[in-house]
Amino acid sequence: MRTIADRYILKEVLAPFLLGVGAFVVILIGDILYTLAEFIAARKVAVPVVLQLLVYKIPAILVITFPVSTLIGVLLGLGRLVKDHEIQAMRLSGMSLRRIFAAVFFFGMAATGVTFLTNEYVSPWANHQANNLVREAAIGAAFPQVREQVFFRGPDQRVFYVGSADDRRRLLRNVMVYEISGPLPRLITAREARWDDRRWLLRDGVVREFGEDGFTRYEAAFAEMEIGVGLEAEAFYRGQKTPEEMTARELRQYMALFGQTETNRRFALEYHRKFAIPFASIIFAALAAPLSVWTAQGGRFVGIGLSIALLFIYYVAMSVAKALGVVGGLPPAVSAWTPNMLFAAAGAVVWWREEGQS
Repeated sequence: MRTIADRYILKEVLAPFLLGVGAFVVILIGDILYTLAEFIAARKVAVPVVLQLLVYKIPAILVITFPVSTLIGVLLGLGRLVKDHEIQAMRLSGMSLRRIFAAVFFFGMAATGVTFLTNEYVSPWANHQANNLVREAAIGAAFPQVREQVFFRGPDQRVFYVGSADDRRRLLRNVMVYEISGPLPRLITAREARWDDRRWLLRDGVVREFGEDGFTRYEAAFAEMEIGVGLEAEAFYRGQKTPEEMTARELRQYMALFGQTETNRRFALEYHRKFAIPFASIIFAALAAPLSVWTAQGGRFVGIGLSIALLFIYYVAMSVAKALGVVGGLPPAVSAWTPNMLFAAAGAVVWWREEGQS
């Protein structure tokens, strides 16, 4: 009986979940096409390149879509069962509310697992391929590009970080070059740099050398400095990586490399978001299950309206927490997990009230 009930509940939740996934994928792909419409109309970008770009963007879209669709699927699926008194029939047969909703928790855990695997193994690779298409188009001036938080590894055991890169003007801002090839590690920072084939001209910067204890043992400012990067333009573009193109392991490596710096705070924030965003599926499932009991009498429109309201609140909280994390107002872990903690607390309150009334 209980296994049959679990399968039945999962079937009811799966249909609106898949509908939500399809709807949000279409909406977000449409947003990308809207952004590219000008370039397509002007024939600056070939249609096959656009289609390839859209395919590469789908994994990143799914990472956002799975938690959202979990909330919609649980609210609408369980709402239908409550409205038709099927949940009440299960409870009369001796099943507790927790046991009835165990299938929903399992669904949330499965969605979390799939989202995490996509975000960790598929999305970074696909984002890198998509961004490489844009970078190659930028060389041909199809896309005027200004990108932020760019990383790549160069020859001679160098790691490069660029706060923002203006491809059209070949201008780099907030540059960091970490060198570990010499007897002592060296960090070069510069307010801006211009680059051409194999050379960077750094301006308004500082050179620091570190001792074995990790403290600065030499520091000198400079007005201009030229360094040989050893990379041609195309290799420079292909080697770049932004945080969205990195796995959690790669982010952790950069966190260890750059130490206690403002840049490291951004790495740490993105690292914790790698886990927090997939975990939202479980939080949404746990919150939506008891809420479906309250909203069922209002029908599907009430469920859809409540889903939109909750998602709006969640993403506002996520945006504010992320902004505070970037400027140092919150620790990176707290910033990444704050929306989940708020919704988990709300879910606990809803569960407590529902169990108290049963």
